[in-house]
Amino acid sequence: MLTSSYGRSDRGTVRQHNEDSYLDDPDNRLWAVADGMGGHEAGDVASQAIVRHLRQLVRAPRVVDYVDHVDDALAAANAELIHYAQTHRLQMVGSTACVLADAGHYMLCAWAGDSRIYQLDGTGLRQLTIDHNQAREMISTGQFTAADLQSNAQAAALVRAVGAEQNLVVEWSVAEAKPHDVFLLCSDGITKEMTDQEIASELAKPVQVKEIADKLVDTCLARGARDNITAVVVRVEA
Repeated sequence: MLTSSYGRSDRGTVRQHNEDSYLDDPDNRLWAVADGMGGHEAGDVASQAIVRHLRQLVRAPRVVDYVDHVDDALAAANAELIHYAQTHRLQMVGSTACVLADAGHYMLCAWAGDSRIYQLDGTGLRQLTIDHNQAREMISTGQFTAADLQSNAQAAALVRAVGAEQNLVVEWSVAEAKPHDVFLLCSDGITKEMTDQEIASELAKPVQVKEIADKLVDTCLARGARDNITAVVVRVEA
């Protein structure tokens, strides 16, 4: 597929450092966002390691092999971060990760944590990833709803991330991709400041992908940007 893409990241107005990183690699038809875990040491080291390993990935002609290569890259980053934490005597050095890979007439989505991938097509906006957090775990029991957890401070706590455990489990989904579909990879700095309806409105605008990414980031900055903010916008052109 022919695509256009653009990424932008900003530390926001509150955080002292930007612990987000992103990959915009249209030549390899690969995009990613990584969000170093807040409150932990060396979050920027963690997110940068993920992007570095993905950037070194060699694209395979067969889709099944390409999936394996993405898994291998994330597993290598996971092992590196665990070793880094042990070497520097840190409890954990971790990061979320979401990856979008062009596989022809569909997109492959891989993720660990709560960085998200959205798709806007003719039917509207939908989230292609599911947050790996306490809220998801609690809702899956059937005893809680999303409304029940809105005021629960622990609901957003991550239960999966790169660097968090020896054996990283990456979740995957597949989405059909058609001309004019728009995909957004973002850290939670975007979703903390903007609703899904607002995100959909921006993705739907018939402007260059750079303008869309800039508007998303600028909107979050105008609203206080309590966290680092990163957006990578990918549009299918043909």
